[in-house]
Amino acid sequence: MTEPVTFLNMIDIDPSKQAAVIGILTEGVEQVQRGRPGSVSITILASTDGRRVVDLARWAGAEAGRTASTDPRAATFVRRTAELRSAAPGLYTVVADWTA
Repeated sequence: MTEPVTFLNMIDIDPSKQAAVIGILTEGVEQVQRGRPGSVSITILASTDGRRVVDLARWAGAEAGRTASTDPRAATFVRRTAELRSAAPGLYTVVADWTA
């Protein structure tokens, strides 16, 4: 059985660029990730101080996550985001999870 993974990308930005980064990520989700095989969910978070955006994508397995991140169409959105600020992407496994 394939173990689910979570892609987490924390993007630190100047608050004046937060909306632009959210727009780029949203466009990338719509064009590259949404509905892709192995995609479970995608969440974009914006810090209330405007200094960070978090891109959180849950995948059915590591292979699905890697395939999505290496899609040539995804590179366009990665480049556009990097032009506004550096990012720290990575794949993670859930080690603890609580729901109310």
